[in-house]
Amino acid sequence: MPRKLGEKQPGSWDYNVDYEKAYRELTKLLQVESKGFTKCYAAIALIALRNGSRIGEAIEAFKEFLRTSKVRIYVRVEKHKKDDYRLMVIPKEIVEEDFSMCRELMNKSKDHIRANVNKYLHRRLGINAHSLRYAFITHMLRKGVSPSIIAAITGHKNLNMILKYTERKEAEKVLEEFS
Repeated sequence: MPRKLGEKQPGSWDYNVDYEKAYRELTKLLQVESKGFTKCYAAIALIALRNGSRIGEAIEAFKEFLRTSKVRIYVRVEKHKKDDYRLMVIPKEIVEEDFSMCRELMNKSKDHIRANVNKYLHRRLGINAHSLRYAFITHMLRKGVSPSIIAAITGHKNLNMILKYTERKEAEKVLEEFS
């Protein structure tokens, strides 16, 4: 039975995932997973959450980490026409020697890995992978980070996307807390 981290919001891909709760759950999964590639999928999801990235970017960062042991990695931003790169930081909970089984997985296509990470997140946590990106953006905004800095971190070219992610959630929170 999956642990529920969120609930799908009407008309959105967002599952209203709390960043800190998701970080704790993914860290726990890293510790308990041992069958097949599930530990690898948990690591990729944690990288995506920690960096507010798309899953494909997290896969590229994980592959580079396994290849070089670097914890600061530049990856190409998906959905950009030109060669824009963004920094990805590997979470401290991901230690290279714990992931030797992942080297075989890294020979698979990014689409194959992406699909399996999505299935894994749905089964284990009841969410989709993009919810991790929403959670990061919302968390950063609530911490007082400016939308332009968040956009630079996440590779968004347009601030309207950052506002779209967060304004509806914040408006609903204000309405619920209003007395």
